Amino acid sequence: MWKENEILRSRLLEEYKIFDTSPEQMYDDITAMAASICNTPIALITLVDKHRQFFKSHFGIEINQTPIEQSICNHTIKSNEAFLEIKDLRIDNRFENHPMVIGEPKIVYYFGVPLISEDGIPFGTLSVINTKIQELTNIQKNALKGLAKQVVYLLELRKKNFLLEAYRRKLEGHSKVMEEFAFIAAHDLRSPLRGVNSFLKLLESKNDHSWDEKDKQYFSFIFENVQRMDKLVLDLLDYAKSYMTHNHNAIVNTKELVSDIFKGLTKEYTINRPELLLSELPTIISSEIALTIIFQNLIANALKYQSGGKTPKIEVSCKENEAEWIFEIKDNGIGIEQDNLAIIFEPFKRLHNQSEFSGSGLGLAACKKVIESLKGTIKVTSEKNNGSRFIFTIPK
Repeated sequence: MWKENEILRSRLLEEYKIFDTSPEQMYDDITAMAASICNTPIALITLVDKHRQFFKSHFGIEINQTPIEQSICNHTIKSNEAFLEIKDLRIDNRFENHPMVIGEPKIVYYFGVPLISEDGIPFGTLSVINTKIQELTNIQKNALKGLAKQVVYLLELRKKNFLLEAYRRKLEGHSKVMEEFAFIAAHDLRSPLRGVNSFLKLLESKNDHSWDEKDKQYFSFIFENVQRMDKLVLDLLDYAKSYMTHNHNAIVNTKELVSDIFKGLTKEYTINRPELLLSELPTIISSEIALTIIFQNLIANALKYQSGGKTPKIEVSCKENEAEWIFEIKDNGIGIEQDNLAIIFEPFKRLHNQSEFSGSGLGLAACKKVIESLKGTIKVTSEKNNGSRFIFTIPK
């Protein structure tokens, strides 16, 4: 049984990654407090493996380890008791010839509380030592037990931090793989679509005079579906980008960014030319790719969700407070029914069929993910047939 405990203890100490580490103030504070509470010149936080004991904190002595054969703390662990108290080491046949008993610092009194992990594995002690006989009060003993629990808490927290860091690195690796996959997939999917689109145009120009109305209608359906597929691939790529780690330190002129996006989205409008009203938008330090995804999707939606024959009008403004930028995009579109406001940021949730308004249902989901990655928020207010207002914040 003891051999099994040794294996478990060694494995636990490896998880703590604590052996042979430099002194740390939080552990030194605990030994200083233990010595003060108990009026002893020496206090130790000791970790015990198969071959030696390592003093993570040593108040009152300069050594930081001894061989396991000289470990009084090992006896504390083996005792399976709540503590081990030895009032006079000089007359205890286990320790009467101990180097620190017969030599400097000539220790006499020992009181040790075992350090026990959350899984019930004893792996060390918090101990106080004196060079003369003494007796601790129950208050002092209970205080040491409480401090021992704090040592275990710190070490368990240390282990969890290592596990979290390893998990974070693993997630980063997966995220990078998924980013690369998304870009490659988008590129490889769009290439054949562009080819199909080109050949469709060739067929249209070559055979337009010989096709009847039914042929032209079929051709139109094919052409629309190819374009829809291309848009879906682009939306999927945007959604993949929403999970990317963004560079938040770019200097972004949001007025220029919004103007360029609006021009790109409206260059093919020949009638009912959309109108853009801009307030004084700021230059901020953030992620340019993230802001591009946000404004691209919100402005594209404001242009798309319009009733027939109406001139789209989009207002983009910004306010600020001490902590954040507050952007607002307001449109004069068809609006959103109150019952649907709660679901519009969910991926693949669409409020209209493809014959009314084409789309993938990913745009607003991508916006929300990107804004959350910037530690911002987004909300919407809207009325049916009376436009929508999207408000999102970006921390300064």
